[in-house]
Amino acid sequence: MTNNIPDNASILVRSFGMDTRKEAVFRMAFKMHTRRHYQLLESGDDRVAHLSIVDIDGPGGTELARNLHQSEPGLRILVTTISSPADCIFPILQKPVRMETLFPALEALLLDTPGTTEKQDTNVKPIRPDITVPVTSLNTQQASPSPAPQNASEVPVAPSKPAPVLRPEEVQYFNPDEGFLGLLKIAQRDQGISIISDQNQRAIVRLDPSADQAAALIDDEQLQQLCQVSASNLQLRAPRDGDSGENSSLRHMSLQSLLWQVAAWTANGRLNQKLPLNAPVQLKQWPNLTRLPMLPDALRLAAFLARSPASPALTVKILRIEPRDLFNFLAAADSLELLRYNTPENPGNLVRIPHDSASLETEIPAAKRSFLGRLLKRIAGI
Repeated sequence: MTNNIPDNASILVRSFGMDTRKEAVFRMAFKMHTRRHYQLLESGDDRVAHLSIVDIDGPGGTELARNLHQSEPGLRILVTTISSPADCIFPILQKPVRMETLFPALEALLLDTPGTTEKQDTNVKPIRPDITVPVTSLNTQQASPSPAPQNASEVPVAPSKPAPVLRPEEVQYFNPDEGFLGLLKIAQRDQGISIISDQNQRAIVRLDPSADQAAALIDDEQLQQLCQVSASNLQLRAPRDGDSGENSSLRHMSLQSLLWQVAAWTANGRLNQKLPLNAPVQLKQWPNLTRLPMLPDALRLAAFLARSPASPALTVKILRIEPRDLFNFLAAADSLELLRYNTPENPGNLVRIPHDSASLETEIPAAKRSFLGRLLKRIAGI
């Protein structure tokens, strides 16, 4: 395994001692990180991992990390724990895990050489929220303090890139009530089992809104192309006997998941024409991002817009987010009726302006104020 991994290479990470909920947190964090492409391996993936993250708070967690180190001495291991054990020989990432500590810790392991931690077992320092330098020995830090700023510059918390600029004259708009997306919304409103077919009467998707179920008979690439097709080429109709002949090729998903993805594809970097560029918009509640297709920067946007209303123009400026990613997220959220905004066409969907910190907390469901909730709350400020 080489020490100098190119920035554009995938960094394979394997987890140990974690349940699916904890793994989901790391997967979301990895998808948000843009400087390097980190990938958390599935349990059945036999590829060799560059890094391993071990949660030692469970039964036998410390012994698991030690056995892993003994079986693969050259493997870079990072352990996560609530309290740091005194005899731990591995770099420690303390909980709650935060973006500003997770990725500097991983970068520190990538910059380190295999076997270094074994030679310096007694001097390994846990990685704290206020430390962004690679793990080194105390003697090395005292003898040569100058390399610390150099290493810190190599592992920035966030990529240094120009702030995105939103020019109102360049913003393009789309009508969410037309085309494929419009037909899906009609089916959702009518709550009846229906079929969307193309101009040749070929069934494309089968919808059962009452059960929140959808079944696609074509692949994602074809579905994405249909998002740019005129509504005149598509038809919403009742099921027919002939539609059952292609059931073998069905792919099942929730209707909400299909609406979310189709809305983002339809937007394609354009703003919903119902949303004024400089008018406030707000999330009524958190999208269930673990069950929806992941969109760029969806976590940061959900954390930001759930706490307080902001206009699309202000959101781009504060979060330094690409306008197209924001517009796609807003389209997806609006397709599930998760947005609150003020328009003449939507008079009952008024934005609520919070007046104190207590009201800000009530905008976020209590179920989200957990380890994942705290992580997402930190993401909003990055």
